[in-house]
Amino acid sequence: MSDLILDARGIVRRFGGVVAVDGADLSVRKGEIAGLIGPNGSGKSTMVNLVTGELAPHAGSFTFDGQDITRLGPGERTRRGMARSFQMLRLFRSLSVEDNLVLASHFRMQTGTLANVLRSPAAMAEERALRARARELLGWFDLADFAGRPVSAMSIGQQRMVELARGILAQPRLFVLDEPAAGLSPVNVDRLIAIIRRMRDEFGMSILLVEHDMRVVRELCDQVTVLDAGRVIAAGVPEAVVNDLAVVEAYIGSGWKRRAKA
Repeated sequence: MSDLILDARGIVRRFGGVVAVDGADLSVRKGEIAGLIGPNGSGKSTMVNLVTGELAPHAGSFTFDGQDITRLGPGERTRRGMARSFQMLRLFRSLSVEDNLVLASHFRMQTGTLANVLRSPAAMAEERALRARARELLGWFDLADFAGRPVSAMSIGQQRMVELARGILAQPRLFVLDEPAAGLSPVNVDRLIAIIRRMRDEFGMSILLVEHDMRVVRELCDQVTVLDAGRVIAAGVPEAVVNDLAVVEAYIGSGWKRRAKA
């Protein structure tokens, strides 16, 4: 049996005459934190949307835990155990923190839509259990005291934690994190690194991390794939990628290498 949770082969995606992803391969092993990096315009955001089913590839295939998911949309991929966060926060700002978690997990409820609308005993019991789990997760993120507060009253760093908690509540086997360190202070980046490591270790999930902050990548990732102009130009452990001459010369620049080691 394969140890891969995600295996993407020969992925191609075009937008008109522009090839955004050009025959890219990407894999994530079970229990691994894998990184995907590249400069602006490298195709990594497109690749993330292809992985999660927001976009369909023009060529190539995606396998998730041994099953072909190439033609499945984001909803079905979520039901099979894939979750994602977004670079731009997508929380319901007028709702409470707890309601944000619960609302995002309604798709997993065993009782149907009609039962939820009619507030049947079974639906209400299931929602109570879901809310209890949401509060438990908020405690895990040190956010239990914020459960009833609107998301809009929280800092960016706290909102990032809410988004991660919301993803974990879905019990994913693969969590795709799209630049989770964006907009965070150095102190909150340190906390984020510890949280992501705990997510993998304590919940047993695999993580695909898309990130610009190379300190985050170097400290967390078991392996890194580098995209440039839609093509994979390097793959390996973070230190090897940082020191790959082709990567440095192609698009990162020698100054980046010095900063990454700081």
